[in-house]
Amino acid sequence: MEVNEVYLLIIKDGFSKRYIGPYLTTKHASDDLPRILLTSSKKASWQIHCLEKPESSSLDEKRDFVLRQDLLPKAS
Repeated sequence: MEVNEVYLLIIKDGFSKRYIGPYLTTKHASDDLPRILLTSSKKASWQIHCLEKPESSSLDEKRDFVLRQDLLPKAS
């Protein structure tokens, strides 16, 4: 089974942010949330954020585009 997405818990507590994970499912992240919130203030906010696996072909296309731009002669 190929994993295309992973999830992070993001805890914002005052001026600090903590990133916890990765988790394979949102259920795993939400099951871990009570344990993580024990070390946070009562005003802490949280979210579960999905990180998608980038498609290698799109990254290759972006890299090639950037390389072509650097090689093009500049107008004077």
